[in-house]
Amino acid sequence: MAETSVRSNMLPAGGISATMEAGQGQAFLPDTFTMQRLSEIFMVNSEQNCIKMNSQTLTAGQQSNFIINNVGLGESLELLVTGTITLVNSKSGTEVITLAPEFPFNIIQNIMTQFNGQTVLNSLSGYELLGIMAKRGKGVIKGMASSAGVVYTQSLGRVEKTIAWVKAGDNVTFATGNTLTGVTTATVATGAAGAVTGTIDFGFYVELPFTVRRNILCGLLPMQNNSVYANIAVTVPTINGISELFPLHVDTTWPTTCTVSSAITCQPTYNFWAIPSPNDSKLYQYLVANSYMLLSQGNNAMPTTGQEALQHSMPNNYYLMSLLLTMRDSAGALIDTYTYIDNPYLSYNGTARVDRRDMRTKIARDGLYNEGYASPLGQLIWDATNLDYLSNGFNTSKWLNLYQANNPMFIADVNAAVSVAGTYSVLREQLVPAAVKVV
Repeated sequence: MAETSVRSNMLPAGGISATMEAGQGQAFLPDTFTMQRLSEIFMVNSEQNCIKMNSQTLTAGQQSNFIINNVGLGESLELLVTGTITLVNSKSGTEVITLAPEFPFNIIQNIMTQFNGQTVLNSLSGYELLGIMAKRGKGVIKGMASSAGVVYTQSLGRVEKTIAWVKAGDNVTFATGNTLTGVTTATVATGAAGAVTGTIDFGFYVELPFTVRRNILCGLLPMQNNSVYANIAVTVPTINGISELFPLHVDTTWPTTCTVSSAITCQPTYNFWAIPSPNDSKLYQYLVANSYMLLSQGNNAMPTTGQEALQHSMPNNYYLMSLLLTMRDSAGALIDTYTYIDNPYLSYNGTARVDRRDMRTKIARDGLYNEGYASPLGQLIWDATNLDYLSNGFNTSKWLNLYQANNPMFIADVNAAVSVAGTYSVLREQLVPAAVKVV
């Protein structure tokens, strides 16, 4: 059976790649109905469960590692991160510290899942993971302004309170503004009569998925015996610095009269499906053999201006489900992608253009599908899975088959207001056959 690069999608003349028989270099990708039925048949013969794992201490500027329990077939890993940042002010005056717009999610600089010490299934930042959560769930990012006289900007988005929070502790007061939590600066009380200790308490929740969707279980991790292991590595950045790349920052040199320390804890919860009883590996072999991956490529040069100035080339040999770009200016600050970017689309084979819309149309469409903002500040998403109005919606018809497509690229116009080149990262949501095997 021959496949086109975009399954069942109407394409312009000359836009279909050369076809090949399934099985020649890649596994056959079933249609949406078959993938749903494979998952449903397995779920009928299994049951879902979770394990609250041991809490982990996260240290600023370091990487912390832990392994997932050897139980069942892994579906996802939930992380509840809580902490306190302590600021000691010893100068004769208050100290004003700026919180990055994406705080507290930038407390996770990177999270990586590695299976059996070889296959990297996930490698992305906490902020990128929030973007994936906003895509997979509905209403994660809320709008905070009325439509009367207000021009849309991503900075007006706020994260749902149950997902992230920031609290002023002793000797700290907050100023409000346009960030994810609504907090822009923290002022530490004067230390004229001696050093004053101020605290900022925070917490946030993220879920790292191992499967395509909750009801489409491709990507299950075979954790049912002790001959395999999955390592989770969480990297925390230095807490304070002089750019928005740090969770807390000032505009120039960090004051020597303000010292910073932190205490951060991570509570993991492992979600899994039980092995069927009696065990029949045929019920889940296909689900395990096709790995769901979230892989980020950072530090790409951001072009300054021009029609189709942004042209990002992608590697081959996987099924592409979505792309999530996170864009920053030359100072590391997140930019409003819906102001500076226009007419984004995917291209392959030199002629095929997939989902080319102007940004105002895309904004309205994304709001309809996501019941809120599609992406937080600085992020731009191209999504081939969100094709219906149901929460957790799923469809394979627009997945891009990068085993067959030639010269795949993401292309967009860049507004002239971007006068100084910055950087962007690209997170690929993808399915890769035969990356993990049942043991």
